[in-house]
Order: sequence, then C-alpha cells, then structure tokens
Amino acid sequence: MENRVVYRLAFFKLNLLKYVGANDFLNFLGRALRRANIPVKYSEGYNPRPLISLGFPCPVGVESRREYIDLTLQEDMEEKELIKKLNDQIPNDIRFYEAYKIKKSSLIEDTYGIDYELYIFTHLKDPFLLEFKNLDSLEHRKILARRGNSIKEIKPFDYIKEISYQNLRDNIFLIKLKTIKLENTILRGEEFLELFYIKPVLIKQIREVILNV
Repeated sequence: MENRVVYRLAFFKLNLLKYVGANDFLNFLGRALRRANIPVKYSEGYNPRPLISLGFPCPVGVESRREYIDLTLQEDMEEKELIKKLNDQIPNDIRFYEAYKIKKSSLIEDTYGIDYELYIFTHLKDPFLLEFKNLDSLEHRKILARRGNSIKEIKPFDYIKEISYQNLRDNIFLIKLKTIKLENTILRGEEFLELFYIKPVLIKQIREVILNV
C-alpha cells in the first residue's frame, strides 16, 4: 500500500515577501523542503514536483497573517518537527506556525472566506465618508472582476458578511471586511474599492484565510 500522509500547515507572509507570487512560492518551498530533508511525496511523470496544494492564492503585493498549504509526505512526521525544519530553511517574513494531519487535500472546499484589512488614502475625505456611511445604496451595485481567464460581472455585497472602518489620521482610513466564499470564488480586497464613485488609493492590504469549522 502506498505511503501517503497529508498535513495542513498555516503560515504568514509579510513585508517584502508579499511580492512572491504563487508559482515562485511553490518553487521556493520545494527547495526549502529538499534542504530540510523532509520526506515529501512527488508527483509522477517526466517532471515530478512536490505534492503541495494551495487554496485561493494570495495576490502579489498582499500581506497575509494566515495562509494554508496542504503538503503530502511519504511518512509520518511530528508536527512540531515539521514546522521547525521548514522554518529553519526560510526567511523570517514567512513563518509556519500550525500543522495537523488531514484525510485529503481540499483547501478550496474547506475555505469559508477571507478577512481583509484595507489601508486607504482619499483626497476627498468628506464625500468618501458620506458614500461609506450610505453603503446600503451600494448593495446592488455590480463591478467587473477577473475570474480565471474571463471577466465577469459580480455584486461585491454578495460576498460581504461584515464591514467597518476607522479614520486613522487625516485622510487615511482602515477598512475591515469579513467575506465569504461563493461558488468556489472569493472577493478580493481591492475589488471592494471598485464600488465607490470616489476611488480611494489602496496603500496596504492584509488578508487572513478563514476555514470552515
């Protein structure tokens, strides 16, 4: 019988490492696994690759406090040892901090939603606040968003569970969003800002992936 053990690992990605895209991250992680002598399982065929699965990839330029990968190994490992061995091979701005066994890799299916913190600047503070305080009027507004290789019309409020804002200083605001997955798609933080007629400038975006309980 084939040996195959699947672990789900949580990690954060901060600062300059936010500019590492999904494909580069997988290559980077594959090299770290080899250096750490972790018994990772490989795909079959002419170009075998480590069996690492991502959920909804974190966009380039977006920091994350919680992302997940599903990692398939050839044998059991103690979770703390797995985390330590990986962290010893990667920069401090990417850290794994949780690991547990799962029956099968199913990150997209297991994702409940994504929480966002959007740090924005607006040069028209009062009109922006007025529009924000009348969010009910935006509830049915649609935007164009890329989904795979196509452009689709979506209603951002279909994805939004909670929303709040805080005026940090002068014309800088923090918007907090709690969003849910719909039909295996998610709302990206910057897509929410497309709702506004007075478009704010996105300074920084942080996300956190939430799984089903």
